[in-house]
Amino acid sequence: MSTGTTDPSGPAAGRAAAGLLDAGQQAAGQQAAGQQAAGQHAAGQQAAGQHAAGRVYDVGGTPVRVWRGRLADEPADEDLRLLSAEESVRYRSFHAPVPAARYAGAHAALRRALASVLGADPAAIEFGRDPCPVCGGRQHGRPVITFPEAGLEFSLSHSGADWLCAAADGTAVGADVERLRPQAPPGLHEAVLSAAERSYLASRPRETWPAEFARCWTRKEAVVKGSGVGVATDLRRVEVRPDRATAVVVHRGAEGGPDTWAVRDLPAGPGHRAALAVAVVRR
Repeated sequence: MSTGTTDPSGPAAGRAAAGLLDAGQQAAGQQAAGQQAAGQHAAGQQAAGQHAAGRVYDVGGTPVRVWRGRLADEPADEDLRLLSAEESVRYRSFHAPVPAARYAGAHAALRRALASVLGADPAAIEFGRDPCPVCGGRQHGRPVITFPEAGLEFSLSHSGADWLCAAADGTAVGADVERLRPQAPPGLHEAVLSAAERSYLASRPRETWPAEFARCWTRKEAVVKGSGVGVATDLRRVEVRPDRATAVVVHRGAEGGPDTWAVRDLPAGPGHRAALAVAVVRR
């Protein structure tokens, strides 16, 4: 995610907010990279049979299949063999070994999960990107399956060693998982939360703020990822109602695209938050 100084009322405010979050994550990421727990590698090696079926959630009347798991700190040969040429180039571009291994593990897990629905060889699945609704570029547009043709929509997220994937038939979907941060970087709440969301946060006990902020962040990320805009939007305008277990969010990523999203939290394990967003009206 990129950083920059922007007009705080403009669509790039989300990019600045992401930069603030990245700054707050740096210390925790460096600490996690140095940890080599013996069980982590075995957890990351779990094959497709462990999570091929996933779990189905009803979100706004749409069934969504969700998979989640843990990533190893070292690359697995069976994961690397599944990567496309483009993914392999990306894997080799990482300077640090742990992020590289987690990238490979997450994308291999995605391929196995989607293959369990598509009935395809995980290595044979091909991906592309829709144009970004804001700039028209394909570098950061919403990822799509180009082969086999099946009309299956999906979203992948990973934070640290945790990964999450969601898929829905013919309906735009977004998913996000984040580790909790003990303290938000200065200015992050103002850059990300609406006035109503900041009021809600202020009404909660201070010790709950990391979890409540992460609930807002993951819901917003899920919506904008599903719309294909990503953080190239003003996240303060994406109202996600953290006071409710589920919410209906109005956000249009592109003219003619979905403008109403059903949002719900997902189980994410200790120290994490996760959320799922699904377009209410089929595209």
